[in-house]
Amino acid sequence: MAVMRHRKGVDPHNEHGWPPSPAEIRNRIGACGGTNLPENDLAVQHLYGVNMDVRYNVPMATFRSLIISGRGAVVPIWYGVIPAKYDASPGFRGGHGVYVNERRASDGAYLVYDPLADHRRASIPQGPQWWPASLLQKAAETYPGTRAGCVHASFTRDTEV
Repeated sequence: MAVMRHRKGVDPHNEHGWPPSPAEIRNRIGACGGTNLPENDLAVQHLYGVNMDVRYNVPMATFRSLIISGRGAVVPIWYGVIPAKYDASPGFRGGHGVYVNERRASDGAYLVYDPLADHRRASIPQGPQWWPASLLQKAAETYPGTRAGCVHASFTRDTEV
């Protein structure tokens, strides 16, 4: 999702698949388990010419401003704090990455794309969901190494300039 946003959906017309797939990115990284922001950044630089802006312990106010200004962001979260309504992998309680595409002005909720939200069972959500800002903040700040009130994130370029 971040690569698509960063490139505004434009295919770089190279030997790599388009649209980007998790499998191709994981193959480039060489990981079968979890990945991190710098690994993903290097992979998408090589595959699609996209240089994500990786930042650590970004205050939530700054994160909010960057999303409002027209950037998307990959955010590592701690899945153990996700309530059932948003939980796309019941029983999973580890680190995970989600993509945040936008913030809704009316209530401050964030549009979150969780790659686990594939509706593989009736109880599992499918596709993006509007997460309350408080939930995104709690999930982000409980990710190991993140300070309270902060988020680690890998930002796209501003696509609404």
